[in-house]
Amino acid sequence: MKKINLIGLLLVAFTLSCSKVELTGEEHGCDKVDCTYDLRWISVKLVDPSGKPVALDRTKVTRISDGKDLTKTYTNDQWSIFKSLGSYPVTSDIDGEHIPKFKHTKVRFQGYIGNREVVKADYVVTFDCCHISLVSGELELVTGR
Repeated sequence: MKKINLIGLLLVAFTLSCSKVELTGEEHGCDKVDCTYDLRWISVKLVDPSGKPVALDRTKVTRISDGKDLTKTYTNDQWSIFKSLGSYPVTSDIDGEHIPKFKHTKVRFQGYIGNREVVKADYVVTFDCCHISLVSGELELVTGR
């Protein structure tokens, strides 16, 4: 248990020691980091005013700085799960080539029922040496449909 606490403390200290100078992954010591093989996602949960999941017909995710479309294609089975839970992917570790390490990147999530946009939310995300993380943005949204 002491090892876990020490590792956590070291990670916090490392994070707090970063300055606004833009450093590469190598300068952050990423070449010495052993990354886990888990795939991390940032998802938004959509509910109606009564708390029931909102079933979207489609979503769109764009990088705000240049309008780059980051929307992924999902299987019908995956889409059925998203709709039943009302939980939709915004971005993930898969987007590492489009979201630079150690920089805050703004992305926009849009959700549609038919051709009508029912939700639009902006997020700020970043990558550390290994995984994506959320900097800001609401992960549960209430929509009026």
